[in-house]
Order: sequence, then structure tokens, then C-alpha cells
Amino acid sequence: MADTKIEQPRIAPPPINGHAADGELRSTSRPTESNGSEPERNENRPAAKKEKGLFQRALPFIFGAILVAAALYGWHIIQYNKVHEETDDAQFDVDISPIIPRVAGYVRDVWVNNNDHVDSNAVLVTLDARDLNLGVQGAEAAVESAMAAVKSAQAAAIAAHANVATAEVNRNKTVNDLRRAKGLLAGGAMTKEQFDAVQAAADAAEAQLKSVTDQAATSQAQIAIAQAQVQQRQVDLDNANLKLSYATIAAPVAGTVAEKNVQIGEYIQPGQPLMAVTQPDIWITANYKETQLHDIHPGQPAVFTVDAYPDSTFHGTVQSISPATGAKFSLLPPDNSTGNFIKVTQRVPVKILVNPGNYSKTPLRPGMSVDVTITTGKW
Repeated sequence: MADTKIEQPRIAPPPINGHAADGELRSTSRPTESNGSEPERNENRPAAKKEKGLFQRALPFIFGAILVAAALYGWHIIQYNKVHEETDDAQFDVDISPIIPRVAGYVRDVWVNNNDHVDSNAVLVTLDARDLNLGVQGAEAAVESAMAAVKSAQAAAIAAHANVATAEVNRNKTVNDLRRAKGLLAGGAMTKEQFDAVQAAADAAEAQLKSVTDQAATSQAQIAIAQAQVQQRQVDLDNANLKLSYATIAAPVAGTVAEKNVQIGEYIQPGQPLMAVTQPDIWITANYKETQLHDIHPGQPAVFTVDAYPDSTFHGTVQSISPATGAKFSLLPPDNSTGNFIKVTQRVPVKILVNPGNYSKTPLRPGMSVDVTITTGKW
């Protein structure tokens, strides 16, 4: 049987250094696109390298400009801080008038609620005044009684003066009788007993005149006492009317009602807080550090912002500086002479008035936090 020859497949040698063997075509070569994109990419490479070189050359100038701008900004901040003093330890303050009753009684009417605006002398609370009315009536009766006593004393004084006039006439008659009796006694026409009777009548008339004169003086004193009683009773009447007026509790100033704490039918005592009225005039209390006060003086302008209205800026004027630090007016002021001493920078309240303006869209309320900047000089 004839031998059969089987041909082995030819195996290509492995590529050396990424290249195919001699005599073999490179199977991984990238075909050239017919639209010519590969040549365009190669043409853009020199332009990109050129732009990168320009940026690298401009980079020092950019950094230099940034450093110059930062230096100018820092110089601006330094100069600004030299003539401006800032603090965020500030808030709005107003005068708050407490509404306190002066007499005790039951509440009959309450005419306002919280946040109501009231005018000066507007009625806020009315008390049941029936007992106070009775007191006024009693005082009026006492005044009338005292005035009647004055009239009675005046009538007694008139009678006493009439008695004095009668006693003077009687005394004058007895004096004349005594003079004639002395002549008759000397001429022997009157006995000693008759003369003694005339003398006794004259002495009695003199004593009577003295008695009624004293009564007249006493009646005048009684008139003065009665008139003083009228004045006292009139004072009592005025006091009763004053207490009656206290039954109507009115606003002492114009403002806004707050902290209302009274209800109809409640029994209130003198001195019991019922509500408060905040006055419309508002200012800023800015607590500056003692190290910031060197250049702050009244009359300097101030600019402030309110946390509630971060997009708005407001203006004011320094009105005054407190005579002492806030710690000195605290309930328990510090005593540095006892215990260990730790130095703490103190703060001094500065009062800043808010410039007049229309704040209807940005109402400024007491207690709001404020950031204040005071301009202490030109810059």
C-alpha cells in the first residue's frame, strides 16, 4: 500500500518587538480612513502645543495679578478697620411702660389685646367701681357735714358778738351809775349799802363783758376748726375721687400692647403687672469692647444690619456712651479684690439712635440682633 503524505499547516512565527516576521504583512496596522481624519488630527497637535506654551508663559503674570489684587484688598481692609469699629453684640431697645393698677378690685372690662396699638390715655382696663363710688358719696356727705358745722360755728360767733355788744352796754351803764353813786355818797345822799350795791353791779357787768368776749373768741376759734374740718373732708373727697379714677386704667404713653396678663372677672391688687406698652422710639444698645472706645464719640455716623433683614442696610447716629461697664450694673457686680483675678475685656454700652425713616416693610423690634459699624474718621 502506497504511503500517504500529510502536509502540516504552516505556523507564522511570533512577532518580534511588536512587528510581524519577515515576509509577512502587518495584521494589526490601522487602516487609513478615506475621509482624511487622521491627517487632520496630526495637524492640530502643533496648535495645541502652541496654546499650552502661551498659557505657561502667561501663568506668572496671572499669579502676579492675583497677588497684587490680594495686597490691594488687604491694604483696603487695614485702612477701613482703622476708622471703623464693628460689633455684633448689639440689639434694639425701647422704653417699656408697665401697666400697674393703683387700687384693688375686680376687672370689669379689658379693652385691648396683645400687639394692639394704643394712643396715650387710651382706656385699657376698667374695674368694678361700685365700692369706690360709695366711698366718694361718703366723702361728699362728710364735706357737707363739715360745711354745716362751719355755718353753725359762724352763727354761734354772731350770737357771741351780740352778747358782747349787750354786755358792753350794760357795763357802760353800770360804770356811769357807779360814778354818780360816788358823788351821791360823798354828798351824803346815798348810804354805804346802796353804794356797795351799785359797785357790785358794775363789777358784775365787767365780768359779764369779759365772759362773753371770751365766748366770742372761742366761737371764732370754732369757726377756724370747722373750716379746717371742711378742708380735711374735701381732701378725703378728692382722695376718694382719685381712687375712683384709678378704676379706669389708661395707657400712660402711645405704643404697642405686650405681655397682657389680665382677664375679665379677675381680682387684682395694687402693684400687680397687667401688661406693658412698648414706646415707638427705638434705639440700639451696642456693647463695644473697652479697647474699641478710644475713637468713638457722640455724633458719629453708624451703619447697621439686622439679622431679620440681611439684604437691608440702616443708618444711625451715636447718641451717648454709658458711664460704666455693663458688669457694674449687673445684679451681682464682680469684685476683683476677692479670689483669683482673671482679666476679662469689659464691654461698655453705646447708645445709637436710629435715623428717622419708613420702616413699615422692615419693622425694627426690641431685642432683635444687630451688627453695627461706627465710622470714627475719614478714609
